[in-house]
Amino acid sequence: MPSSLCDREEPLRGEIGRPGMPELTDVQLSAGSSAPLEWHDEVAGTNALMRERFVDQEERFVPFHSIATGSQTAGRGRLDREWVAPAGASLAISTYLEFSADAARESIGWVPLAAGVALRDALVELAPTLAEQLSIKWPNDLLLNGKKVSGILGEMLGVVDGGERFACVVGVGVNLTTPESGLPTERAIALDSVSVEVTGRALAATFVRKLATRILELTATNGDADAAGLRADLLLHCSTIDSDVRVTLPGDADLVGRAIGITAQGNLEVRDARGEVHAINVGDIEHVRPAGRIGEGE
Repeated sequence: MPSSLCDREEPLRGEIGRPGMPELTDVQLSAGSSAPLEWHDEVAGTNALMRERFVDQEERFVPFHSIATGSQTAGRGRLDREWVAPAGASLAISTYLEFSADAARESIGWVPLAAGVALRDALVELAPTLAEQLSIKWPNDLLLNGKKVSGILGEMLGVVDGGERFACVVGVGVNLTTPESGLPTERAIALDSVSVEVTGRALAATFVRKLATRILELTATNGDADAAGLRADLLLHCSTIDSDVRVTLPGDADLVGRAIGITAQGNLEVRDARGEVHAINVGDIEHVRPAGRIGEGE
């Protein structure tokens, strides 16, 4: 793994800068380099746009190149759930990442988790009052006072450099304000509900910087989340740990138990009623009861 993921000098392709095209700025990263941030007035989906340009147009992005918008009309979350960002009410941002083939084996599973930690870092920097209100729900949600304020979706894009490197995109959607029509579910919440005002542009740039720091630390340790400090920070802020959960697994099978930890690979450890521990790397997680309930009075 090179010392920096952002050491390429390839020019961007496309027509950015022409009338009707996105605004392009540079985000200064802690590694001393920068990454382009595109701000679009409106897109169907930021992940889909990045995938289309990478796959169909064969565009080679520099690591941490990001596409963002305040109006996403046909976004998609995990399990193909709709993620639509009403104009001005939300931020949708997708960031391009690369890993060497060796680092990918250890790092890819940590991408959405690193994004969750980075997003929390970014929001607390912009609004310190959120520090005690934000938690991370494994593997892909950020919760504000127990309700979903953000969803995260990581996807593989393909290989580059003849298979020596893997490319992926991590997409994030954040509810900034509550639309007049309300949020889609009672389990959703926006930042304005706790009197926090954060602009999408400020959050986008801060998030990219925080994500770059987390990913660069992870790759510098060859994917060792403990050495990078990532697993400790995740466990510190993960509300899933020590909660009773129901995991909907592929095939609609359910696993009910206590979430007791996160493995070195980023998998969730769940202990069932028989005491057997399962390492979960994919599944829909529901917090079914507060911590401290399994086994009490049963």
